Amino acid sequence: MILITGATGLVGGHLLYRFRESGNNIIALYRDLKTLDNTREIFESYEKGASVQVDNFQWLQADILEIPSLEKAMENITTVYHCAAAIDGLDFEHLKSINMRGTENVINVAIARGVSKLCHVSSIAALGESVGGRAVNEDDYFNLDGLNTDYAITKFGAEMEAWRATQENLEVVIVNPGVILGEGNWNSGSGQLFSKTASGNSFYTDGSSGFVDVRDVAKAMQELTESDYTNERVILVSENKSYKDVLAYIAISLNKKKPSIKLSKSLLTAVSYLLKIPNLLGLKRKLSTATVNSLSSNTKYSNENAKTVLSFDFISVAESIERVCKFYNERKH
Repeated sequence: MILITGATGLVGGHLLYRFRESGNNIIALYRDLKTLDNTREIFESYEKGASVQVDNFQWLQADILEIPSLEKAMENITTVYHCAAAIDGLDFEHLKSINMRGTENVINVAIARGVSKLCHVSSIAALGESVGGRAVNEDDYFNLDGLNTDYAITKFGAEMEAWRATQENLEVVIVNPGVILGEGNWNSGSGQLFSKTASGNSFYTDGSSGFVDVRDVAKAMQELTESDYTNERVILVSENKSYKDVLAYIAISLNKKKPSIKLSKSLLTAVSYLLKIPNLLGLKRKLSTATVNSLSSNTKYSNENAKTVLSFDFISVAESIERVCKFYNERKH
């Protein structure tokens, strides 16, 4: 039996589609029944009418922060895909609770229940910085003393829990995806790249990152977990691209004007300092210095290891954007 946490999220929903032929053997976790509509929309992105297949899985309401619900969910489970995570819109304590303590709970219960293998979805945010300008690879480890975002810190902490599990006889594979492009929730995470561009976004930053198609992430997770590959991490990145180029391609695919106003690092830094004023008054600060650094960074990521251990070629960024934008237009119009 297979358990998927975060089955109504972007990665979890696309992973679930890969198991649609064996729905009876899948336990899919959700917190709010309404979020199943997100998974239905993901299924529709593959084939019209496919959303009815969502009901073929064994859905179970559970919270990774509530151990009793996890203990019930993991009865007779042999494999766990841990996709549940918090991405944005939350303060550090909430991110820490969900990403770190939630992962700790999942792993502790998995060990107690005798689960054979766990696939943990981490992020390139949990990787270290490159040395000498080369592309970051799986051997580059996180620098806790560096300028890190709250999200990066909590994803690193979650990954440490996964590494800890390998010392307690649980086989683990960790995937570190780049910015994930795919059909899903348009109001959070990378989905906002499409929704905000569709609404007429005019801004871009001068940074860059590694990008990957969500379908490749799901395919890699299944392939790695079902193989003998274990206790290792794999960076999942198709291409390294500038935010300007990615946003421009999305705009063209959505028949919108390309973003033309650059938000320089110095401007973002100034805005960040201005936002310290409401922070001093107890209001939520929305742009940290670490976030500014992340948006302006031009770090590159290596996919050489992925090309070696995976049996498929990555979907290009252009192909991903064209497909997602086509579906976005169909759903919105």
